[in-house]
Amino acid sequence: MEQRKILKAFKELCTGCHICEIVCSLKHTGTVNPALARIKVGHSEEDPLPFPVICLHCKDAPCKKACPVPDAMYLDEKTGVVVINDDECIQCLACVDACPFGAIQVGPNQEILKCDLCGGDPVCAKYCPAGPGYHFPHLPWPAQSCLQYIKPSQARKSKRLMPSKEREK
Repeated sequence: MEQRKILKAFKELCTGCHICEIVCSLKHTGTVNPALARIKVGHSEEDPLPFPVICLHCKDAPCKKACPVPDAMYLDEKTGVVVINDDECIQCLACVDACPFGAIQVGPNQEILKCDLCGGDPVCAKYCPAGPGYHFPHLPWPAQSCLQYIKPSQARKSKRLMPSKEREK
């Protein structure tokens, strides 16, 4: 059986371009409207640098547990992702409150917007531009995208982002 991939965000590489939001909304709704994206670029008071807010697709998903409607959220066997069944969802927002990462969005019409990994081919990772690489002394990593769709074994931040010369040490 092929190992499922994960969407990993290396927040230090986020440029704040919002391309992920644009392509996500276009893929899911056919319109360019970041308010309809299943991914968001956020900022915090402690650190003003941008970072992607993504669903981590928890193995024991609190959003699914919180949902009072049995068939409104289900596990996609192909991707291993909890998906919202829009026909069954009553828009109670219990899943939004239950998400410990703030990754489930509420759209302008109270619709629930949760990442479904685009069925196993996430467009946000495809179009996320490579970061600045060695252009800034506080970003000593090779040029690569903030969002990466990778095998879980490749998700180790310290090794992935370390320049190849330092990895050899």
